[in-house]
Amino acid sequence: MSARVRFGVMLPVPAAPVNKLIRIAKVNEEAGFDSIWIPDHLIFIPYGTTPEAWSILSALAVTTERVLLGTSVSDPHRRHPAVLAQTVATVDQLSGGRVLLGLGAGEAMNLNPFGIKWDRPVSRLEEAIRIMRALWTGDVVDYEGRFWRLEKAFLQIRPARPVPIYLGAHGPRMLELTGRLADGWLPTPMTPELYRKRLKVIHEAARRAGRDPGEIDTAIYLYTCISEDERAVCERLEAYKGLIAHSPELLREAGYEIEVPEGFKRYFEMLPGDENLRTFMEFSSSVPLEAALDFSISGRPEECLEKIHAYVRAGVRHFILINIGPDVRYVIKVYTEQIIPHFRESS
Repeated sequence: MSARVRFGVMLPVPAAPVNKLIRIAKVNEEAGFDSIWIPDHLIFIPYGTTPEAWSILSALAVTTERVLLGTSVSDPHRRHPAVLAQTVATVDQLSGGRVLLGLGAGEAMNLNPFGIKWDRPVSRLEEAIRIMRALWTGDVVDYEGRFWRLEKAFLQIRPARPVPIYLGAHGPRMLELTGRLADGWLPTPMTPELYRKRLKVIHEAARRAGRDPGEIDTAIYLYTCISEDERAVCERLEAYKGLIAHSPELLREAGYEIEVPEGFKRYFEMLPGDENLRTFMEFSSSVPLEAALDFSISGRPEECLEKIHAYVRAGVRHFILINIGPDVRYVIKVYTEQIIPHFRESS
C-alpha cells in the first residue's frame, strides 16, 4: 500500500457520561487505535450528554500518550478564529503536538437556537482557516476580510507543529475547498463508490491549486458493528440505520429508493423539537437494512475486513469508527487482534 492505513475512534457523545470519556479514550489507545475524535456540538439530536469538545481534548492531552486528538467537527461560527486558534494551540502544546482540527460549515442545531449567525458558511470557513494559519506562525497579522478584520494581531502561544486541518466536506464547494486548502478530508458515512467519486473532485481541485493530492489525508467516519451472530448485527443496525445512512440524496445516489416524510430535514439542518424527531424516526424506518450495511463496516470479522479493503481501494487511509457493538469490547478485540495487525503487516 502506498500509505499506512490508520484507525481512529469517535468518542460516544452524547451516549456516555463525561466522567467515562477519558477511560474510553485510554482503553482505545491501549488497544492500538491511532486517533481519538470527539464531536463539537452544543446540543445533539437525539438528545444526550454533550460536553464541550476542547475541554475534553485538554483532559485527553494529558491523560493519553500516543493517539492523535481531533474534533469532528468544529465550525467557524461559534468561536472567533483567533479564539479557536489559541484553544487549538494550547491543546496541541499540552499533547506534545497531537491535535487534528476538524472543521465544517456548521449545523443548525448548534446555531439557530442560540441566535448565532449562519451566513455564507463556506466563505466564512475559508477565511477562518487563513486567519488561524497566519496566527499560528507567531507573526503579527493584518487582515481585511469579508467577515473579520485583524490589525497588528498576534498570539502568544503557537502549536507544537503546524496543526493539520480536516474538512467535513460533502458539497461541491466544500470538496473544492478541501482540495485547495485542507490537510485532510473527513466526511460522514457513505459507500466506497460514493467516496471514490467525491475524492476525485478533491484531487482535481488540489491539482488545479498546484498541490500534490497525496498530501491530503483521506479519512471517513463510519459506524462499525461486528459479531458472529448475524441476527445481533441486524438488530443493532436497525436501531442506528437512520444515522448510518443519513442522507436521502446519498441513498438515492447509491441506488436506494426511499420515502422521505414531509418536513424531513437533513441532519445538519435539524433543530430540537418533537416534530423533527418524529420525521427523523419515520425516515429511519424507511431506510433499508441493506443500505445500513453498505454505509457501515458491519458483519462477521472477515466480512468487515473485506469491507475495509473496499474502502481502502476507494482511497480511504484513515478510518474513524463509531463502535455500536453489539458487544463493544468484542469489536475492540477484533480490531486489535485481527484488523489493525492485518493493515500494519500490509503497509
